[in-house]
Amino acid sequence: MQHLNLSIRFLAFSLTVILSVFSGCTSLVRHGSWSQPSLVEADSKILNQRVTIRSGSLELTRAEVAYAMASEASQRDDARCVDHYFEAAQFSWQEIESRLHEKCVHDSFVSAIYRSSLNALVTEGQKYQRFDPRIGLRVQTHEGWIKVPCIYCGFNRNPNDFNSLFAVGDYTTNELNHLYRQNGLGVPIVAVRSRTTSDDFQRKQSMFSATLILRSNSDDSLPNGGPLILEFHNPLESSTVVIQESDTPLAFDKSAPVAKVLSTTQRNYFEAFLQPSSVTTGDSGLFMLEPYVAGKMPVLMVHGLLSDRLTWANVVNELRSCDWFNDRFQIWVYQYPTGEPFLGSAARLRRQLVELSDFLDPDATDPALDHMVMVGHSMGGLINKLQISQSGDTLWNAIAELPFEAVQTEPQMRERLREAFFFEASPIVSRVVFVGTPHRGSVLAQRAIGRLGSLLIEEPPELKKAHRKLLEDNPGVFSNEFSNRVPTSVDLLAPDSRLLKAIDQLPLDPSVKVHSIVGQGRWMLGSGDSDGVVPVSSAKQANALSEKMVMAKHSDLNRNPDMIEELLRILREHLIEAHVERE
Repeated sequence: MQHLNLSIRFLAFSLTVILSVFSGCTSLVRHGSWSQPSLVEADSKILNQRVTIRSGSLELTRAEVAYAMASEASQRDDARCVDHYFEAAQFSWQEIESRLHEKCVHDSFVSAIYRSSLNALVTEGQKYQRFDPRIGLRVQTHEGWIKVPCIYCGFNRNPNDFNSLFAVGDYTTNELNHLYRQNGLGVPIVAVRSRTTSDDFQRKQSMFSATLILRSNSDDSLPNGGPLILEFHNPLESSTVVIQESDTPLAFDKSAPVAKVLSTTQRNYFEAFLQPSSVTTGDSGLFMLEPYVAGKMPVLMVHGLLSDRLTWANVVNELRSCDWFNDRFQIWVYQYPTGEPFLGSAARLRRQLVELSDFLDPDATDPALDHMVMVGHSMGGLINKLQISQSGDTLWNAIAELPFEAVQTEPQMRERLREAFFFEASPIVSRVVFVGTPHRGSVLAQRAIGRLGSLLIEEPPELKKAHRKLLEDNPGVFSNEFSNRVPTSVDLLAPDSRLLKAIDQLPLDPSVKVHSIVGQGRWMLGSGDSDGVVPVSSAKQANALSEKMVMAKHSDLNRNPDMIEELLRILREHLIEAHVERE
């Protein structure tokens, strides 16, 4: 029996891998690597010499001495390394501050000492519980213990969001088209926000970019104010900092948080496809990637079959590189178990959109929330389509011979059916972008590999029991598509699905602007030109305002430069039209 179970599990895994290749979804491995930054080499010989102006500056020499002492203490696992790294950062800052007028100061050796000391304060300071980014840094000086306060600049966050920090090293990733970073003052940091629940529509753990600098304190009003302060700057808001009444470029790495998530996150969409009921509420649902900002329009991204929210990593990275996007838009994502019928996933999104709007803007005073842009890849486009459609009786008539009110069923099942089959268009969505969306299905879903994949999806026992009772209470009422079993997402993507054909006939809200991005260049037997999964004829939407054809396979659409360029064009157009409408 054990060997049989192992064989079934191996078959399921093999088929799912094959399905993922056909469906063009992300692979089942982590993408890239993450490492700590390399530190400068400390000259330990300097400790045995008299402190003289070896490098042309007393401050730099003192910084070198402190850095060498810090390195030796760190190798001995001595917490006093934190004090010495702070001294090295302090003295090197004094030298940098006197040379800010020099264009090459950020490429100098003193800046290397400064950056390396700050990176070490992040790692060693947290290791020895001396550095809490929510409060400040505790160090012991010749005058006793002091606290260096933390200041937060340009963040729509409170200090409690800075639960932990990661210094940015020489990471790698093969999922991002570009890395957006620059040299300057300070060090790029990945800050981590951690919570035990996700009841505020943010994930339990999220990462965001910051730049950390140590500088002179010019504000006497700060609590526990000393001669120096630590500042966290938001590179999505500003790439410079004012020092000595002039703009100084900040070091930043906007791509680092995305790369770290890609390289460290354990993906679970294989399980979410085969066992949809095993997915917890903390791993699925509607989430904001950053705290809500009134006046910023949401861009909601929905992934496709055998995928997850990280399929949008490259798109998020590209969007965040644009200052105009960061100024006027905020990113939301919707993650769902892709094995379950997408009618249910669409119903859950519809409900959560209402809940999130009420949560963020209970008095309906923010018009930006009524200008949402939805972007859907593959099956995610169908989920988005169901947010801007009016069902009437069309979907119900595709599966049942009796009116909904005449069907005999228990209250819980009746409500579940009502939510999935009867709905109005969402009033807060004003534009939708379909990316490789199979409006009329894909033949892969009805071929052997698709049928086998559908059979491997595990129905929750309680749902199977409720479905069986519904059929028993209403003999001969439901279509074969609905009677055989609760249709899976793969079943609903078959071109001969009555439900899919009914969805394609639903009237879309005429006030919503629709755009299509269609992959082409791969011939499919019986379907013609396609992206390898979705035929061009299936990806076209009749009432689309624009249609962009790109030479890309299905799995690469979200990384295709032409697709990115078209999405940016659509968002700029949306920004202009929304501004005109508000005026």
